[in-house]
Amino acid sequence: MDKQDHMKIGRYRTWIEDGTVKLYGHEVGSSTSTICNLKPEEALGLLEMLSRHREEINHALYLNERQHDSQSQSARW
Repeated sequence: MDKQDHMKIGRYRTWIEDGTVKLYGHEVGSSTSTICNLKPEEALGLLEMLSRHREEINHALYLNERQHDSQSQSARW
């Protein structure tokens, strides 16, 4: 499996193995970890839901970038 197939989403490491989306999370200082496996059908459902809400996600990203730019400019002054 290529390194490019691994992705960090929030506090989770994510990859696809045999058509199954795997999420692994471990918080520093905690003795427990979280593992979540999405079956191919569940992964497809998630992908479809994200696709349906693409415009909302892009708008939120735009607002985050504007806020970040605004804070960066304020810090320079």
